[in-house]
Order: sequence, then structure tokens, then C-alpha cells
Amino acid sequence: MAARVTQSASSAAAGARAGTWDPGIGPVLLVSSDSANEAYIVAPDSANAASELAQLPHHAAVTLFGRGGTVQTADLPTIVDTNTCAVATLDAAPPPRPWSIGFVGGVVAPLPMDSLASIGAADSTILSTATIRLASALPNDAAGRFSGLPFTIVALWQFSVPSGPTVIVATLSRQINQEATPLQERTMIVAERAASGDTTLQTAYSERSYGDEDTIESREALAAALFGPSRTPGIVVSHDFGNAVSYSTLERAGNHQWRLRWSSGRRHC
Repeated sequence: MAARVTQSASSAAAGARAGTWDPGIGPVLLVSSDSANEAYIVAPDSANAASELAQLPHHAAVTLFGRGGTVQTADLPTIVDTNTCAVATLDAAPPPRPWSIGFVGGVVAPLPMDSLASIGAADSTILSTATIRLASALPNDAAGRFSGLPFTIVALWQFSVPSGPTVIVATLSRQINQEATPLQERTMIVAERAASGDTTLQTAYSERSYGDEDTIESREALAAALFGPSRTPGIVVSHDFGNAVSYSTLERAGNHQWRLRWSSGRRHC
């Protein structure tokens, strides 16, 4: 089991230095805004974002992926860089349907994700119980403030790796109800169970943060895909800090082993 436990205050700084961008998936990451017609453009190197964005061709062809495995194409015209967020209005006919992530060129194939709500009632109960058990086994904060408190599953997604395991990506929370400053713990778990019929779920990667409910780091799995010519299974994750957001990619490193491949700097969009 490989677990990564982070404190809310230090995770972004550590993540910004962790790993490198996979050039096999293209020069930048696109993330959908509130409108499907608009994309945030995330450069791999936050310190050299202006230079990296300037190298993109005008009206570049982009591929847009939905969490459920949908694929769309569009053109990426001129990018507006506000020094805090690079934004572009996509050009497509008909206009794009809702999507999650996108890439300019690169070799990327979607891995459709199923939500907990779309899984049968019996299976969803089994998965929920197993995921909470895995979360309970992770190390607690040093003071042990959250020990014994119940978990709430915020989101749970499931996808399959071709000729490989079923992968679960779940986010959970639990809270200490203090009148002035409620404290929360938020956990993300990536777990696997073998395709051979073994139903045992094992933790392959985890992140955990603690803090007050307004500024604590929360995470969301945006999409899963096969990355690059090597077709490495990967997950794109958003990290919300309340007043800023960052993005990361996780990649599968072996059986029951996932690792952080790349993290962006924080953006104030």
C-alpha cells in the first residue's frame, strides 16, 4: 500500500515541486469553466506560463474529454492571459457539450468513469463500506482529533483499466462541530481491486488535509485516461483551496500503486 498524507498548509508547496509534466499528452492542460464554451488553460510550468502559452499555435485543434468518456473536438483561438488565469473561448460547431479536461495534440484515450449513483444499489453499498474502511485505516492527524468520527462519502467514481484492475477514486470528509470554527478532514483515496474476480479493495494512493471548512483543501477527480504513447493510466485532479485552485495528474505505477506525476501552481480564477 502506498499512501500520501498531506497537511492543508503544505500540500500545495510540495505538489508544485513534485514530478514532471508528461509531454506525451500535449503542451498544456485545458479545464472546463462554468461554461462549456470556455476553457482555462493550465501551463505545466507555472513560472514560465507566459512563454509556454505563447508557443501554442493559433486556432489549435483541441480534444475535450468528459468524465463519462465522451470525446469532442474544438478549436482554441487566441488566449486571454490575465496574469492570474489564462482563458479561451472555444470555437466549435455545434457548441461543445459539457466536458471536464482537454488537450492540444498529445496521445490521450479516455477511461469512462461511473459515479456511485450509477452503480447498482448492492454494489454501491459494498464499495461505500469498503472505501470507508480504507479511509479509517489511514494515519490520523497528530493530535488524533478526528479519530472515531464517522466519514461521509462526498463522491465516488469507478473505472476499469484495459486488461487490468477496477479503480475506485473517492473523496470523503468528516467534521468536528465547533461553534466558532468547525474543523474538517478531507481525504482522497485511489484504490484497486483485481480484474480476476477478487473483490478485495486495496489502497493505492491517498491524500488527506485538515483545516477550517472555508479554506481546507478539497479534491475532485475530473477524468481518467490513458496517457501518452505508453498508454499509462492516469487521473486528473482539481484541488480547491477556497480562494485558489490547482491541478495535478496521478499515474499508475504498478499493482496497487499510483503516484503523483505533476502538480500545477495555485491559480486565482
